[in-house]
Parts: sequence; C-alpha cells; structure tokens
Amino acid sequence: KILFLYIMQNSYIVQIILSIISFFILISVYQYLDDLKECSCFVENQHPDYKINIDFLKFYQILEIITLFIFIVFVSMYKSTLIKGDSGEKKGMRFFVILSTLVFLFITGYVSYSSILLYFMSKKDCMCVNKWQKYIIYIQGTFNTIYFLRIIFTLLFVFLILSFMMKK
Repeated sequence: KILFLYIMQNSYIVQIILSIISFFILISVYQYLDDLKECSCFVENQHPDYKINIDFLKFYQILEIITLFIFIVFVSMYKSTLIKGDSGEKKGMRFFVILSTLVFLFITGYVSYSSILLYFMSKKDCMCVNKWQKYIIYIQGTFNTIYFLRIIFTLLFVFLILSFMMKK
C-alpha cells in the first residue's frame, strides 16, 4: 500500500519514464520502416494494386513522436506548475474541432488500412519483415481501427440526432 501511494504521488516520474521507453520504441519502429524500403523480399512481394505506403507509416511514427514529446513537456510543466488556468476565447473552436476530427479520421483510417496491408502482404519467410517492430505496427493499426470506427459511429450518431431534432 505504501508503494502504491508513493507511485501515485510521483506518477509524473513514472509517466516520463514510460514515455521515454515509448519514444525509443517509436524510433525503432521508424528505423524498421526505413529498412523495409530496401528489403528485397518485401519490395518484390508488394502487390501492384495494393502497395503499402511506408512513407505514410513513417510520417505517422513522427506524429506519434511529436505527440509523445508534447505529452512529456506538458507533464513536466504540470508538475512544475508553469501552466496556469486560463479560460481564453472560444472563437473558432467549432471549426478547429471539425477540422481536427476530419484530419484524425483520415489519419486513423489510413494507418488502419496500411497496417492491414502490411499484415496480409508480409511473407513469413522474409527475414527483414519479421521483426518485433511489425507487431507494434499491428497494435497501432488495431487501435487506430478502433478510433476510426468510434469516430465514424459518433459522427453518424450526431447526424442522426441532428436529423431528428430538425424534423420537429
């Protein structure tokens, strides 16, 4: 119980340590994707109509790294009490929410698609593809598929509610 209380009081340290571990995993996945471009058995086994967009998956890893870095900065700032509550203006917030939702929808959908292609196109006998990093990409694809479906269902639910409200 004492250990649990100690961890809870110093949870920001645990979050930073886990974030640093995640950072190294994301860097390793990025290097793995970079190496796939030169992997002969991977390149030869690409279907002409369904090519895996390695550049987009690398871009996604960079987005994850930037997001993780921002998270680490915010956790550090929160602990050092540099952030003060400021309500600010909400001008343009609706446009920002809609735009970010659409961008997030596109990114999660395309990462899901690319991860599924990587799963179906990777051959078991291709040694440069069969590394632990591909499972991280599969996990990212699975969670992005869940996010994608949640956004789609939420948007459909909102449009359904709006359509019922407009009929009255």
